[in-house]
Amino acid sequence: MTICIDMGATEIKVAPIMEKGNEIVVGEVARFPTNASLGKEGIVKALRDAIASLYDKNTEGVAIASAGDIDTDTSVITYATENLPGMIGFDFSEFCNREFGLSAKAINDAHAALLGEMVYGIGRNYQDKRVVMLSLGSGVGGGYYADGEIVANEENDFGRFGHICLVENGVECTCGKKGCIEMYLSGRAIHRNAAAIGIDGPDIFEKYALGEEKHITFVEKLRADLKLSLSKVMAVSPFDVCIIGGGVADWMGAHFGSITGALGYEIVRAELGNSAGVYGAYAHYSKRS
Repeated sequence: MTICIDMGATEIKVAPIMEKGNEIVVGEVARFPTNASLGKEGIVKALRDAIASLYDKNTEGVAIASAGDIDTDTSVITYATENLPGMIGFDFSEFCNREFGLSAKAINDAHAALLGEMVYGIGRNYQDKRVVMLSLGSGVGGGYYADGEIVANEENDFGRFGHICLVENGVECTCGKKGCIEMYLSGRAIHRNAAAIGIDGPDIFEKYALGEEKHITFVEKLRADLKLSLSKVMAVSPFDVCIIGGGVADWMGAHFGSITGALGYEIVRAELGNSAGVYGAYAHYSKRS
């Protein structure tokens, strides 16, 4: 059994994955608050608790997807915004070995989500295509798949599409820049902007579909931001298909197609939902692609 972790700014998802012939069996996904407001100490305790909740004598290792830039050779966080305060330099491999005597491999959470979709989800239909993924959650993660593997290098800024500038001198981002895509397409940004005009709530997209004027105006602006974002992503990572996942895709629900359609790109919804990072962490750990 492999303990699979997806660590974001808000919560840590953890699930056991076991091999059964040529298939994998994914156990129930449990959630722990990341406790980022408590700094590194709170985050590390949450990570320890998440692993300990599944650890037993049959545990073979820990597969980790995490927010931030990850050196996949060493499993060290090389950069993180204040969404994970104090975590730059954190070594997942050393931690798991010291605390539990287990081997560990880590990968960026957005790259993991894309890898999960390519190996186990909707991406199986596009193995011969160039695929980008936008994970619209607390932040905006990005990933790029071409020629059978995740492509993350200096040419595409390691797939950090959420920190491409969308609006010149726009809203200040947690990364220190202004106008990043994350400040307009993340769940937090959507809630913030909707609240500013008095329409925040779980039914934003339902009311848009029902034709309520304020909601139409709001969602059409969101669609325009998404279209412009995709054009900027295309410039650094030319793609044939875009997978959109994360909590915002779930929030759109049955209206995903009408909201993301007719933008000039082939856009599909992620199949694995909020579990994509868990699947991708395992794919990376087990070297599946």
